[in-house]
Amino acid sequence: MFLALPAAYGGEFKVEKKPFKSTVGFEGSFLPAEALVIKVDPKVWTDFTIQELVAQGGAVKKGDPIVVLDTEGIDRQLADDADATIARKMALKGSELELANLEKTTPWRLEAAEVAYKRARDDHQYFVEVSRPLQEESAERSLQSAERYLESATEELNQLLKMYKEDDLTEETEEIILKRQRYSVESAEFRLRSAKLSTKRALEVTIPRSAVDQEQALKDAEVAWKTARESLPAALQQKRLDIKKLQVADKRADANSKDLQADRDQMEIRASANGTIYYGEMANGRWNPVSAAKFMKVGGKILPRVALASLIPSNAKLHLDAFVDESAAAKLKKGLKGYVAPVSSPRSRLSVELGKVATHPAVDGKYHIQLTLSGEELPDGLSLVPGMKGKGKITIGDEGDSLAVPSKALKEEEDGTYTVKVKSADGQESSTPVTVGAESNGMIVVLSGLQEGQIVITPDEPSSK
Repeated sequence: MFLALPAAYGGEFKVEKKPFKSTVGFEGSFLPAEALVIKVDPKVWTDFTIQELVAQGGAVKKGDPIVVLDTEGIDRQLADDADATIARKMALKGSELELANLEKTTPWRLEAAEVAYKRARDDHQYFVEVSRPLQEESAERSLQSAERYLESATEELNQLLKMYKEDDLTEETEEIILKRQRYSVESAEFRLRSAKLSTKRALEVTIPRSAVDQEQALKDAEVAWKTARESLPAALQQKRLDIKKLQVADKRADANSKDLQADRDQMEIRASANGTIYYGEMANGRWNPVSAAKFMKVGGKILPRVALASLIPSNAKLHLDAFVDESAAAKLKKGLKGYVAPVSSPRSRLSVELGKVATHPAVDGKYHIQLTLSGEELPDGLSLVPGMKGKGKITIGDEGDSLAVPSKALKEEEDGTYTVKVKSADGQESSTPVTVGAESNGMIVVLSGLQEGQIVITPDEPSSK
């Protein structure tokens, strides 16, 4: 900072040796050293409608609600979810029991189907090779037996008649014997007729029908066995897949329930300490209330993962955060001192010390600097609160008594050297090479080339004649 105004400045500047200090100017905001940013980061719930809220700048005590949200919808959803969870767990348990039964019974059912097929095959083979020929022979022999029996009974009757006829006299006993024999013949005739019908039925219907039944039984057993070999393992595998899907769905539903409950817990937005509430986010040297201002009102809907407010603890100290360009940041280092004047009291001077200089630019190309207040008492009538603005300067060098000219008086030559136009006593102008040093606030130290008392012409205003 050049401490004294030149004697002439209307297009001319009188070179004088005066104290010269290099400074870097800044504009910033008074912000707390600590601010707890408040936001909701939900997993599944999306409706965060505000019913009540603390006013901007309002004081809160630890545990006080900062924002009261409408929780009716999520509470109803949680209740429904609890019932659905019970039903889901019961269904899963039942399905797992069914799978356990299938794991046990599937080998049994496969074995039973195979045994049934083998038995059917053996029965068919026995019928074809043994049972059918035996049944056919039995039917034929039954008919032959009936024929022989009738033949024998008839022969015996004929013999009796012949024998009793030769006696010319038939006794009562002989009549009885003949009568019995005639009954035997009638019975044999009936037996023969019945045997003929039975034999015919057996050979033409019953036995062929049994053969068809045996063939069909074998086919059915074979189909059942082949079907079982394919369907039973497939049904078991399908059941395993179904259970796996149910288990995955259950696990996801449990996670969703957990997330929903966590979202509900986040809706209890309370102060974690005594302090003051500011809408928006206080972080990285800036207070940004713009996004929060759009929804921080009764009926507004809080946006997920957007800072709704910042809690400034009661014991948080204020400092000043500012952002400077690259050229200014290159000149700054921790420990440099300066002053700041609140915008509300521009004539006040509060001592500050540079506590932090960013090593990398922010996305806007500016470098964050942070200055601590000296702790001295504020002037009467001055009150500082977070968010207030201030302007100030940081002293980066003291050149002592030096010759300095306005920076705009310099002209850079093609070889990189500098010249200034000097007005002689007779009014003539000439270019004079100069060597320059520190520069600050529009003034630059001239190390050589000029003498005290010379008049330098500034280019943007005409020289006096």
